[in-house]
Amino acid sequence: MKGTNRKFVIYASVVLALACCFSRPALADGTDDPVAHARQLAYSGKEHRDQALMILKEYLKQNDDSDARVLYGIVLSWQGRYDESREQLKQVLAGNPTHADALPALINVEFWSGHPENAEMLAREALVRKPDNIDLLLLQARALRRMNRNREAHAVLDHVLTLDSKNQAARQMRREITTTTLNREVLISHSYDWFSDGRSGQHETSLSMKSPTPYGSVIGRINRADRFDTTDYQTELDFYPHYRQGTYGYFNVGYSPRGNLYPSYRVGTDLYQSIGHGLEISGGYRRLGFSTGVDILTFSLAKYFHNWLFTGRGFVVPGDPGTSGTAVFSARYFLGSEGLHDYLEFRYSHGASPAQAQTLQDIEVLSDSRYSIAFDKALGSRWVGSFSGNIGQSQRIGLSHLMQYEVQGGLYFRF
Repeated sequence: MKGTNRKFVIYASVVLALACCFSRPALADGTDDPVAHARQLAYSGKEHRDQALMILKEYLKQNDDSDARVLYGIVLSWQGRYDESREQLKQVLAGNPTHADALPALINVEFWSGHPENAEMLAREALVRKPDNIDLLLLQARALRRMNRNREAHAVLDHVLTLDSKNQAARQMRREITTTTLNREVLISHSYDWFSDGRSGQHETSLSMKSPTPYGSVIGRINRADRFDTTDYQTELDFYPHYRQGTYGYFNVGYSPRGNLYPSYRVGTDLYQSIGHGLEISGGYRRLGFSTGVDILTFSLAKYFHNWLFTGRGFVVPGDPGTSGTAVFSARYFLGSEGLHDYLEFRYSHGASPAQAQTLQDIEVLSDSRYSIAFDKALGSRWVGSFSGNIGQSQRIGLSHLMQYEVQGGLYFRF
């Protein structure tokens, strides 16, 4: 019996020793791959990144693993340790100048450390070897834009769109550049409104000029309205400041000396933010100085989808006896890639008029449903023509149903 026990103990000891020799202890997440474990930690939150860096540092002491070194450099950059990150990524690129992950990571390091000129140079040099690489082209355009070389960025984005006409990142960046920089244009437009009950219609003429500034585009505008043998004028100023990539604003002020047909003053502001996946949100405020001031809150959600831009906007008017509002839905189809001109748009709105009132005749509306169509077309490189029409049915003070029609035409000259 004693011999049998001794044999069993020896057998068990041998099995245990073999198990220890040929097995490795599992890490905390159940895997024995330190790089995978470090990647999991790095992406699980900022508080785990130091631990991920420690694991990768120890691993790289014994292993020449370029993918692990790239991950190490990326996590260092997330921690703001740009010099150390740059050193690790350059070490990888020295052996493989076109490494698919190391090169974009190094370009991002140059962006984040405030050296867009280095980022552009890296992208340009890589494009010599891969001239049609869309990711590199987008990085180059981003760097050029950061350096305010917007015409060059425009050209790069045009090249991206010839390679991939539906690339949402290129379309959105191009629209933002066009919105905020370098295009001067003059617009003259005229509109006419008339009504189903034969009441006096209204003519309105507008002359505006758009010009770039180092901080964003500025538009000056003079409006003239004619109705009931009364003429009124309004001056307006719009400003579209650009804060950073994907974030821009809108400010508006307007003044009418007489305040007969226009509000005596108007102010407004919006903040726009891209949130990825072709989505953009905004929130803002308006105040119109009619006989009494009208306060308006506004918000929107926009979605770029291929050649379409879908937008939903709400206007809320707090007041006594209660809160009113307007909802506006639009679908714009871009005929070209510019994003400001060359489109066909369909629009529907419903709600109380003060939210969109331009003149005193609009303030009379209690509720309104309106259908609109607009066509904007580039006529060569300098001229753009626009036309719109809408039809609406409204309830007004003393009237249950009134049809209102509007046509508008405009001509832009760009220089």
